[in-house]
Amino acid sequence: MLRMLRILAAVSLSLFVSLLPAQEVPGLKVTLAGRSLVPAQGTVDLRLVLTVEADTEVPAQLLTGLNLAVKCDDQAKAPITQAGKGAAVALTKGTRIERTLSFPAATFLPTPDHAEVATVSVAWEGMAGTSFVFKVSPDTRNVKIEDLDLNKTQVVLVTNYGEMRLSFRPDKAPKHVENFIKLCLQGFYDGTKFHRVIRNFMIQGGCPNTKDDSKPETWGSGGPGYTVNAEFNDLRHLRGTLSMARTSDPNTAGSGFFLVHKESPHLDKAYSAFGNLEEGADVLDRIAETPVHQERPFTPVILHSAIVLAKKK
Repeated sequence: MLRMLRILAAVSLSLFVSLLPAQEVPGLKVTLAGRSLVPAQGTVDLRLVLTVEADTEVPAQLLTGLNLAVKCDDQAKAPITQAGKGAAVALTKGTRIERTLSFPAATFLPTPDHAEVATVSVAWEGMAGTSFVFKVSPDTRNVKIEDLDLNKTQVVLVTNYGEMRLSFRPDKAPKHVENFIKLCLQGFYDGTKFHRVIRNFMIQGGCPNTKDDSKPETWGSGGPGYTVNAEFNDLRHLRGTLSMARTSDPNTAGSGFFLVHKESPHLDKAYSAFGNLEEGADVLDRIAETPVHQERPFTPVILHSAIVLAKKK
């Protein structure tokens, strides 16, 4: 009799859970997260994390399906739904399940040619506490460098340590500004690493060889296949200054760049400064202060994407 009561209780709980809205599943905590800025031509990767705080049964849709409410610039879009497979699953306290939900970024835009940065909010339908907001930048694959106002165009470096927004000084180093933004438009920097990190000096990245973890001895020696002549100027290498890396020859800049962590006057008029950090000083600090071995971070500092916030002339 006792065994029969336990079976009936388990069946009742399973039926009860399957009928409840997801936020009412007892003992279950759910979060939704991802990158805060994504290019329109890129992919949105959302992390759905289920944390079981007490023995419970979890609806199949949370484990294998989709039920996302979506808004773009405060306008509701069609929800993204997919039925889960099977029935509710019993999970014990301490269980943690992480799912990656991947979508083309254009999925969230009102039109494919949307020309402004769009603000998108997503949430698991009916589940409290899962709302996540991110931005999608316009598709810049067909943008021409000659059509841009380089004084107003900016770039956001999206890293695994956070984001840094850059502005530029074409009045001081026009060729360096043009070259950097052109490479960003091409996606040249996407997936590269900051391979030299020196606290209280600078963080350096931009080498395409850093995409290959099997050849670390080549990091710092790669480039775009051409060089840019020096444009030394009166911009000082203060904290947050964006400048171009080079070899001992002043006219060997290519794609390597660095951001100054602490004022470095010995670099003034010896390296081509061409921009400034506008936002993300805390990210600069986090990167500069990460543990390193011979200037190389133990935990890779990855530049996921260099997103151009284009301003036309």
